[in-house]
Amino acid sequence: MPDATSDICLNCKRIVGTEALVNNRGALKIFVGSKYSLVTSRLILGAKERNQYLARNVLVECLERALARATKQSSIDSKLRNPTIVLVPIPSRKAADRVRGFSHIDLLVAQIASDNPQINFRILNCLFHTRKIVDQSTLNIGERELNMNGAFAIKKRFENEILKTLTSNANPNALIFIVDDLVTTGSTVRAANMALNHLGVRVNGVLASCATDGFSH
Repeated sequence: MPDATSDICLNCKRIVGTEALVNNRGALKIFVGSKYSLVTSRLILGAKERNQYLARNVLVECLERALARATKQSSIDSKLRNPTIVLVPIPSRKAADRVRGFSHIDLLVAQIASDNPQINFRILNCLFHTRKIVDQSTLNIGERELNMNGAFAIKKRFENEILKTLTSNANPNALIFIVDDLVTTGSTVRAANMALNHLGVRVNGVLASCATDGFSH
């Protein structure tokens, strides 16, 4: 495979694989398009830091596999047909987005919706950071938990909409998923889930392009 500064080779899709996986971080069910590996690490770097279109395409395909697995499982569990799919992306740090000139996760989510017009999507960019957090890549498990504990809240302008339409009893035909490109310890998605739970939102799971097998990076 080429380095992250070059185009993504055609073998990446084969290396990444085609099987959606399911694992857990605490009580949260994580639906994953691929295992975390050197290849997926380079894909994330290419898309996130260099805005590489081909790398993003592979990550989106991973998310689509995760979504298909999650929708099938959740629909079986809840007996829903053609549910509304509500996607709640994990926000990046604003400083990082300013440096990049774009929001990586927003581009992933927008492309999923664009590529799948047959699905009734609602994208809610309702989360914000309540305080400054540090880059997680160099932190251990305990440090990540402390870094992300209480790190998210719901933007005020979304509260009424969420309370009216997304709580567990108000809209039984909606499936609600947190979305991220990578899940490792799960501290970030658990913090997002906690913020949503605070308003009574029952999350059906997390969609991730890739994830590690357990709580280690």
